[in-house]
Amino acid sequence: MNRIPRRWAAFALIAALGSGCTLLPEQPAVDRAWFLLEVPEAARAEPPVPLVELGNVRVAPAFAGKGLVYRLGPYRYESDFYNEWFLNPREHVEQLLRERWAREGGPVTLIPDARAHPQARQLDVLVTALHGDLHVEGPGLARVGLRVFAQGPAGTRFWELEQHVELGARTPEALVAALSAGMATLLEDLERRLGE
Repeated sequence: MNRIPRRWAAFALIAALGSGCTLLPEQPAVDRAWFLLEVPEAARAEPPVPLVELGNVRVAPAFAGKGLVYRLGPYRYESDFYNEWFLNPREHVEQLLRERWAREGGPVTLIPDARAHPQARQLDVLVTALHGDLHVEGPGLARVGLRVFAQGPAGTRFWELEQHVELGARTPEALVAALSAGMATLLEDLERRLGE
């Protein structure tokens, strides 16, 4: 059995380290960042405002994780490990709706039980899109979508709401700003429909 003399092993180690083969990273580590949707408060509404019980809020599986999501091609979505939502999207959207509608003078009055009020509606919400679409020309689009089921005394209504906002740049900050603007527009549209 042939053995390499110790001095040759030491020489090989020094040569490897001297040639730039090190265990130290050459670039600084990427810091993680957390984001929230920033939707402005709704404008004050004149009474009467619709009474709503918020039922289930769900998020489509492609967007349910905490990472920001990008569409890279047909049926190809990728989650960003370094840039995440502060809350998971289901909790975040539900909290956003509850805070917006629990405020006095808002466009909707949130109630605990729609069955106790003859004109009230129960809403179930599915977030169908909450991502950046990079499979388009230019810097991309932010896509936000809601599928809303509203049950009330006049029957069941179904609304498919979508909003696309152009990205100013391909950065997480630009994506979150565009998603926030899209969500604000969708909520205004939903509140208008509920008031009709």
